[in-house]
This record gives sequence, C-alpha cells and structure tokens, in this order.
Amino acid sequence: MAQTIQNPTPAHPGTRARTRATPLHARGEPMVWITGTALVLCVVMIITLLSLVLYNGGAAFWPRQIERVTYTVDAGPKTLLGIRMIEEAYDPSSGDRAAVATMKAAGKLPEGALNAKGEHLRRLYRIGNREVGGQSFLWLPVYQIIDSSTPAAAVMLERREWGPWFGKPAGVVLKSLGTLTGTPESVVKSEALTDEFGPVKVERRVVKTEADGRLVVEESRTIGASDPAKAMAAFDKHWPLAVARADEIERLNRTEVGKVNHEIELLRLRVKQAALDLDRAERAVDGGAVVSPIWVWGLSLIVLAVSIVGVFALRTLPPIAGHVASVSPVRSAMRMGCVVVLVMCAIFAWVERPTSSSRATPEKVAQLKKNLESITSRAEEERARLEKSYAEITTRTAALDAEDGRVRGLFVEPTSNRFAPTRQTEPNEPMRLSQVVRAVQPNEMSVVEKFGVYLSRWNEFIFGEPREANTEGGIFPVIFGTVLLTILLSVLVVPLGVIAAIYLREYARQGPLTSAIRIAINNLAGVPSIVYGVFGLGFFCYTLGAYVDKGSGVTLSQDFSLLNTTIPIPSMIAWWLAFGMLAALVIGGVYLGLASRPRPGQLSTVSQTVLAKFGIAAWCGVAIVIALLFATTPYFTGFFEAYAPSPKFASKGMLWSALTLALLTLPVVIVATEEAIAAVPRSMREGSVGCGASKWQTIQRIVLPRAMPGIMTGAILAMARGAGEVAPLMLVGAVKLAPESALSTQWPFLHLDRSFMHLGFHIYDVGFQSPDSEAAKPIVWCTTLLLIVVVVTMNTAAVRIRSSLRRKFHGEAF
Repeated sequence: MAQTIQNPTPAHPGTRARTRATPLHARGEPMVWITGTALVLCVVMIITLLSLVLYNGGAAFWPRQIERVTYTVDAGPKTLLGIRMIEEAYDPSSGDRAAVATMKAAGKLPEGALNAKGEHLRRLYRIGNREVGGQSFLWLPVYQIIDSSTPAAAVMLERREWGPWFGKPAGVVLKSLGTLTGTPESVVKSEALTDEFGPVKVERRVVKTEADGRLVVEESRTIGASDPAKAMAAFDKHWPLAVARADEIERLNRTEVGKVNHEIELLRLRVKQAALDLDRAERAVDGGAVVSPIWVWGLSLIVLAVSIVGVFALRTLPPIAGHVASVSPVRSAMRMGCVVVLVMCAIFAWVERPTSSSRATPEKVAQLKKNLESITSRAEEERARLEKSYAEITTRTAALDAEDGRVRGLFVEPTSNRFAPTRQTEPNEPMRLSQVVRAVQPNEMSVVEKFGVYLSRWNEFIFGEPREANTEGGIFPVIFGTVLLTILLSVLVVPLGVIAAIYLREYARQGPLTSAIRIAINNLAGVPSIVYGVFGLGFFCYTLGAYVDKGSGVTLSQDFSLLNTTIPIPSMIAWWLAFGMLAALVIGGVYLGLASRPRPGQLSTVSQTVLAKFGIAAWCGVAIVIALLFATTPYFTGFFEAYAPSPKFASKGMLWSALTLALLTLPVVIVATEEAIAAVPRSMREGSVGCGASKWQTIQRIVLPRAMPGIMTGAILAMARGAGEVAPLMLVGAVKLAPESALSTQWPFLHLDRSFMHLGFHIYDVGFQSPDSEAAKPIVWCTTLLLIVVVVTMNTAAVRIRSSLRRKFHGEAF
C-alpha cells in the first residue's frame, strides 16, 4: 500500500514550513543550456560556411561594370579598362604616405582614398589583355586614380586562350583569296564601299604570281569600323558561324582523329602480341622447356577418374570406428581429399593439355610464325585504309581552318590602341572570331540581359570543358570523374563491409581474436588518409598493377635452385610442386578442422585446442602458397604485355583510386553494419529458427532486411567521406587535366585504368597551384559549391532509399 508523505505542520501558527530546495546541478538545467548552446554554435558555423560558399560561388559569374580608369604614375597619366574586384586597406610605403600627405595638404586628395579609420585604400582591377601588359590583375592605390567612368561601348571578350580581353569594338575583318590578271601595279590597293554596317574599307595585296601569270590576291574588308554599335552588330552576325566551324574542327580532331589513332594503336598491339608469343615459344623450345610428356598428362587423367570414383564410393561406406558417418573426421577428410585431388588434377589436365597454347614445340613455333605473318599482312591493309581516312579528316580540318582564318575581329584596348591578336607570336594579326567564347557589354545591358549571361556562364561551367590551366571554362569532366569514383567506391566497399560485419557478428566465435579484429578496424578509421594513398600507390599501382600488365615475369624456360642448392629445377615443375603442396595443406586443414570439433568420448579439450591451432596454421599456409603460386606462375604473362614499356594498370587510375578509398571507408561500413545487425531483436531470430529456417535463411530474410537502414547509414557516411577525400587521390589517380574520360564509346566502355579529374583535387590545384591565384578565385568558390551540391545530392538519394526501407518495416521492433 502506497504511503503519502505530508508536509509537517508548522510549529507556530502563521509561520511557513521550510522546504529544502533542489540543487541547480541536480535539476540538469545547466547541462541543458550548455548542450543547447553547443548545438546552436554548430548550426551557426554550418550556416555561415554554406552562406559564404553560396554567396561567393553564386555571385562569381554575375557580369560586373567595366570601368575606364585614368591614374597617375611616375611616367605620367595612364589608362586602363577593367572590372573592379575588391577594395581593401593596405600598409602603404613611405612614398605613398608622403604623396597622400602632400595631396591632403593641397586639398586634392581624391574622395575614398582613406577610410573612416584613416587607413589607405587600394582597389584590385581585372584588366586582362595579357598579350599587352603581361598580367591579368592590377592593384591601384585610390589616391592615384584621377578619373573613373563606365563607357557604353566597352566590351569584355572571354577567349579560349590567354584569358579575357577588355577593349572597344572596332570592326570585323573579312578576308578572301582570288585571282586577277594583269600586273601587281595594276591591282587597286584600297577602296571604300558601303554595306548594311556602313562604310567598308577594302584593302588588297598580291600574295603570289602563278605560273600562267595570274595574280593571287588577298582582299581584306573591314566592316562596322565607323561605329562600335555597328561593329558589334557585325560581330553578332559572323560570330555564331565562326564558333560552329571551331566546334566542328575540335570534334574532328578529338573524335574522328582519336578514333582512327585508337584503331591504329590496336593494330600495332595485335602485331606486337603475336611477335611476343612467337618469341616466347622459340625461347622455350631452345631452352628445352617443353610441356609435360604425354604420359604425365595421361597419368593425371587416370588420377582424375579415380578421384571421381572415390567421391561417390565414400558416400556408401559404413561408419568408421563406430562413429556416425556425418561426424567422422576421417571419412569427411577422405571425401574432401578426393574432391581436392579431383579439382587439382582437372586444373593440371586443362593447363597441360596437348592442345595448350603453352606447348612449346617446333610445330607450334611454325604455326605462330604463320599467324604473325597473317596478322601483319592484315594489319598493313587495315593501316593503309585508316591512314587514308586520316588524310581525308586532315583535309577537311585544314579547309575548315582556312575558312575560319578569313573572319577576324578588331577589339582595341585603350592604353596603346592595340587590337587583340591571334596569338602572342603574331601580334599584327587580328584575332579570329572563333577564339571568342562570349562577348559581354555589361555597361549597356539590362538586368534581364545580365541574368541571361549569368545563366550562360553557369551552363558553360557545369557542362563545358576546362581551359587556361583550369582557371576558366567548365568542369564537367571534374564532376563526372567525382560521381563515377563515388559510385564505384560504393559498389566496392558496401558489399565487402557488409559481408565482413555479418561474419564478425553472426559466425565468428566471440573471443580475444575477434575483439582484436574489432579494435584493429576501429583504429583503421583513425589512420591518416595519406597513409592509404601511399599504400595504394605501392601495392595497387606498382605491385598489383604491374602483375596485371606483365604477369609474374617467370617463364617456362626459367630454372630455380632447389633449397638453395646447385640443383636446378625448371620453373614449371617447381610451380606444380607448390601446387601439390597446396592440395596437401587444404586436405590437412580440413581434417584438422573436423578433428578439433568436440565429440563425446573422443579427444580432450587440450588436444582439440592443439588440433585447432594446427588447423589454423594449415590454412595460413594455404593463403601463403596461393599468394606464392600467383606471384611465380609461368603460365600468366599479363593481360597487357604488348603495352610495355608504357604501363596500363601499373600507374594511377580510376580502379586503384576506388580500391584505396574503399579501404579507407571500410571501417565505417563495418561498424555501422554491425550495430545495425545487433539492433535486430533476438526474438525475431529465435522465431525464424523455431519455424524451421536455417541460420543463413534467418540472416538473409529476417536480419538483413531490418538492418538495411543502418547499412545504408554506413554507405552514406562512406560516400560522404570518399567524395571529399583529396590526399590519397593525389597519389593514386587524380590529375590536373585528364585527356580522356574513364567512360567512352570505345570497348570496354569503362576504362578503369585511366586517370580522372576530381572536384576536391581540382579545388586544391586551382586554388593553390594556379599561376594566377586571383583569376582562380571564382572557379574555387564555384567548384566548392558544386562539390557540396554533388555530395548532398548523392546522400539525399541514399537517405530516401533508407527512409523507404524504414517505412517498409514500420511498426516492427528494431
């Protein structure tokens, strides 16, 4: 029966009873405020970071006003045309201090030269025109600025090379070639015409005289030179056609020429591989390394047949020594031994079959010679056809390039009245219109027009190719490489991590060894990522990649020393001896594993422990021998032997990067999966077993579906960490500029050996390795914003999948 505690009656009427107040720390209110404040600080920091990235990245492509600035220097007044970027206080030199003091005393100090604190201010202008000034940006102290205006005709040209050009449109030059009769003196050198863009200045010059006396004359027509508005109108008319020609030239050079070169390279590799096969066979015959005699092969077939009979015969034998057949280690080991011998003999019979390609006989050598001659003949015919196609493509490209060179643009900069040249080595040739990516006149544009340019720049940035050392253009290959790497990483790490977690939680005996493995997994999560990069470079790229490319390097004719003696032993026989040792170790491991199982009235606990340890040692020997067999096999010469000395997989690539990041994120997936599996109620497992399901059926149909949300959580964390890693990728795969994509229309479509571009590495390279850091800032902010968007998008998709799985099992206990 519950007792009620009443407040004591006051000793004196009219007085209040004293109650003991609960201490503040006992109520937990300070901890509530502390934890809440910590949460608010975290949210504020995240919002601040995202706002900073969004503001700087989102505003990077907005068209800014072009200013014409007149400023004074020691040599006198100078003029520049550019965009004001930032204004900041700086530490002036003694000369700047003296100049400002003199101007202030005379009352001529420009407004804004000093801020409210009296600090000197300076402005950063983006001036471009690197062919003239050699620099893209210029700092100007405000006190040196005499005048600043925004001319309506000012234009900013975004070019394919050499960055932007600021200037004034001065017309479009149309060049053409023709033939005339007469003498060079009779050719009209210049004249004036009129067209839709006003006066046209025509100039002619004789290029050469043909054998028949005709004159080859180049005619240049400058249109729109009378007015900047008409010059821009002429530019708008001819520029789209010029860009279409330049795109067609790029397509021919990249796609058509690339396809022809790829097929020519395949022909070369085919011929080289045939020559390598012939050389290997000749060396094997000269060294006496012929395959096993026919009687050895026949003996293996006899053992193979006996093993098959033994497997079926052991199923009908009576129990051994009175034990139940299903638990007899001797009988089980005998059956397993027959199976192992059966498999080993089948492998030997297949590898050493009489029709094997490794059989080095004079007849085989003669056949390989004929094969080489046939392949070489077909390759020469195919090469001639491809070279003809290459010549046709080159002719088309040259014609388009010549046509493209006849349309030029005149854009004059204000300092020296020089126009934008075709290239730095040809300062007297106006630039081609096809070199212009975009022409912007922000001083005359409305807000709607500026917004159109803004969207156009973003479209180019997301779907375009990079240029100017990645400081301009687009980053589509970078985005594609990041997404492809993240998907490949998830495909590799999630199944491996889930399988490892299932074994640790469901099958492994919980003991010191399992605990040590869990500790090791948790410690791996704290290893610096650069360590994984070094491991990936050393093991995946230089060891495993070299093995895939060239094999073990051991030939059939190579001899080894037996037990460090002078007795030579052929590599083939040594390899088969190790192969037989593998069979013995497998049989021993199976027997020791079965014998160490507890059975009533049999071995003691100590004997079982000893047998179990010997069994573990036998399986460790199996792993060592398997690695030795792979490392010394004379039957594998690599998948890409013909590519030597150029590496195929023995260098940086997409596959090795994905495997390195998979190792890096593996602990995250294992830990998350183990916790998710452990959260499934034991009652569900017992109910499944009680209904007759096996352990694997219970795991497959009960445990894994209900643990799937937790598994997806581990996958999301792995994707988020892998997508943002940079240090390992710098060593094993990411490059500044990848000439070819890892995904293409050429077989095998997904080229895992190719290097790739990555958003994280792109940010590091452009922001900290760029020769022009100021020009790279907008790209850095925009790339950072896109990296966040890509990671959030992929994680959101995974979260939606996880949420759907949770809804599927809604209401069930977890």
